[in-house]
Amino acid sequence: MATPAFVKRILRTDAFQWAATVPAAVYFQFVLWTGRFDRAPLPIPEPYILAMWHGRLIMLPMLRGTGKPLIALISGHRDGQIISKVGSVFGIQTAVGSSSKGGMRAAREMMRLARDGHSLFVTPDGPRGPRMHINNDGILDLARLTGLPVLPVGVSMQRGRVLRSWDRLMLPGLFSRIAIRYGEPLIVDAAADRAEIAARLSASLTAVQQQADRLVGREPVEPA
Repeated sequence: MATPAFVKRILRTDAFQWAATVPAAVYFQFVLWTGRFDRAPLPIPEPYILAMWHGRLIMLPMLRGTGKPLIALISGHRDGQIISKVGSVFGIQTAVGSSSKGGMRAAREMMRLARDGHSLFVTPDGPRGPRMHINNDGILDLARLTGLPVLPVGVSMQRGRVLRSWDRLMLPGLFSRIAIRYGEPLIVDAAADRAEIAARLSASLTAVQQQADRLVGREPVEPA
């Protein structure tokens, strides 16, 4: 059954989203405090473009570097806005847009911030999938225009729940082992074979996520 229009309006309000943000942020802080991190060292210095599959988007606050605030491209959908607000509590800034709405405006904002030395964050299969497949060239364009390397990252947790959503979204659990792994950085220049780069990025993103899953004893999520 479709969600009534008045309910959708309530869900889109700042008041509702902040009401959902506060307990989510408090819970996530406890996740960080109680987690046992198995974090691989960063293979390159900041700034860069972090790429991660959408199903691990909630883990974003674990990936902030030590330099300027990380800038994340987040969907304007209400779920994306709640995640954006939670991220802001942990010092992560967001640019709102997607492949279907607001993408050019968000890309220009991210390019401006990249010139100022910020690292960027993109989920190449968002906001609607298919799961663990790069669904547009936005991340490749962003890498070419900014000159920043794309750094694949995978995160997994021993405790937590994987939903049956399109992206198999992982909800974090307390007192968990947390594995973070990085893939080989990729450079996208004017001479790059975009199809080859996209295939390498997709394979690397899946490999590092599944590696992180296995490290914490979790059955790896497969692409759709």
